[in-house]
Amino acid sequence: MVSPPGPKPKFPLHTKEPSREISKLLAETDNADIHFTLTYFELASVGSTARDLLEVAGANHTKHTAYDDDWLQGKVPTGFSYLPVLTVKLPHDKELHLAEAIVIDTFLAERFGLLGENSWEATLIRMFYTNMQYLRERTFSEVFVDPMDKRIKARAWFLERVLKKFLDDHEYHLKENGSNGHYVGDKLSLADIHLWNIIHFYGTVPWGQKAIDMFKKYPLVWKVKETVERVPRLVEWRATDEFKGYEMESVKNYSEFGLDGEDAVAPLTPVA
Repeated sequence: MVSPPGPKPKFPLHTKEPSREISKLLAETDNADIHFTLTYFELASVGSTARDLLEVAGANHTKHTAYDDDWLQGKVPTGFSYLPVLTVKLPHDKELHLAEAIVIDTFLAERFGLLGENSWEATLIRMFYTNMQYLRERTFSEVFVDPMDKRIKARAWFLERVLKKFLDDHEYHLKENGSNGHYVGDKLSLADIHLWNIIHFYGTVPWGQKAIDMFKKYPLVWKVKETVERVPRLVEWRATDEFKGYEMESVKNYSEFGLDGEDAVAPLTPVA
């Protein structure tokens, strides 16, 4: 969904209180005393990892859907005219607003203990996460937007060069971590969860089977996907009608980027 035309309502990113006071409040407030509201379209896509993080943590939260009519009429407040956005409601009626998926995902992962055991592990997890995020962004920018007559060539280039290089790199690093189904250490992290969502994203696009077939050729990458699929709270979440609704709306949304006769792989719960 593109940025809406005309005036766009904004929420403040700065706070009236000094930043040191806000940092102290965040550090001293238990997650049980915080309510998180994630606003995104009725899609999986870029909002999917944040939803998973909220579910894994068992956090008090609301998944708010920005429907097309409200979005196009400029009724959805944002920080930078794009979604997702996250509202964090703290005690004493204090609210914080976060914009940009990368910031939201890493903020939630850190709150919920999914950003490693120390600062170096957190750095490693951010590196893997960011590389995955860039892979999806390249799909949007280099494959989806091409005119139909260039789409086949762009897709072939992406699959044979970009995705293959990504998978070669990640298979190497996963072996370096002990081939244990995790990107960093031996515990679930943001990087593991994000990989599942990246694979799932390709399952919602018309030519996604080609991408998924490539993922399957890399056993250590696929092992991470299978590890994430065994997390009990994620198993429960992905069995819900709400999750499946996001999934199928993604399929509909991306259908225009296919060729005649192509179908998406979804539903992918789990990716087989």
